[in-house]
Amino acid sequence: TYLNSSSVSKDQTEETKSQETNHSSKDIFSGDGVGGWTFSNLLNRFRNVCWRFSDTHGAMMSFGTYAKYITNLEGLLDDSPLGIYDSEFGDEDSPTHKLLEEYEVPSCFSPDLFDLATTRSYTYANVGDDDSDNSSYSGGTRPPYRWILIGPERSGTGMHIDPLWTNAWVTVLQGKKRWMLFPPGVSLEDIGMIEGKPQINSATWFKHYYDKVVSDEWPEEWRPVEVLQSPGETVFVPNGWPHLVLNLELTVAVTHNYASEFGPFERMWEEVSIDEPDFAARWLEGMKNHRPDLVKRLRQWSSGNK
Repeated sequence: TYLNSSSVSKDQTEETKSQETNHSSKDIFSGDGVGGWTFSNLLNRFRNVCWRFSDTHGAMMSFGTYAKYITNLEGLLDDSPLGIYDSEFGDEDSPTHKLLEEYEVPSCFSPDLFDLATTRSYTYANVGDDDSDNSSYSGGTRPPYRWILIGPERSGTGMHIDPLWTNAWVTVLQGKKRWMLFPPGVSLEDIGMIEGKPQINSATWFKHYYDKVVSDEWPEEWRPVEVLQSPGETVFVPNGWPHLVLNLELTVAVTHNYASEFGPFERMWEEVSIDEPDFAARWLEGMKNHRPDLVKRLRQWSSGNK
């Protein structure tokens, strides 16, 4: 409904805006969910808690303010609205830490090998060295690996490959996600991952790339896997698969990235040792203590590459 402000009083205009906003908020927040993690429930529990939008910058916003953002004109008209992407919700000093007690990792997924990393840091990560007494300083954490994902219609994550050659699982608690996943080996430039260029948001990607990648001319070996994900469903993302996600409505989800011994484990080690050398050293120490078979596997691989 469009109102001509010249034909109604200021009081009438403000009253109508209030009614429209309340109606819009009710419609957006009232979606069905599973496990109690609906936007409405989280808003009631954590209205004044600030949430993160990215791992790469410190931008934060209270949940109450975010609720207002996604129901005002800025959020409703934005081509790619802001989405909550919080990797610190489970930290011990976080007011949302209690959420860790409300879900479990699906049992069908293999144990996360990154859990083996020790809490000490080491000067190097040499798979051929048996000496474990070269600690240089204490402390250190693992790279971000679990997130709460919350976003309205048209929000999502542009085309990317998950870091450190990890697998991932994503469970939707409310809303719907549309996925496109491409097998390793696909031409990254042809699916919009252009080196040196900003990531294309998922809503724009569907407008400019979708028809091409589902056409008869698209190579069969690069054909994508398409998924429509609903509440209670979990999507598995294999390591090395480029993918993007578009939220079709207000969506709440939880996701973990994890390291598996199945698949290209050696490739994952190579990625970790280059991108996260301190963590790699602590992870290697943990494998020496608890999974010497994996260290042997890495040594054999390392010897074969010399």
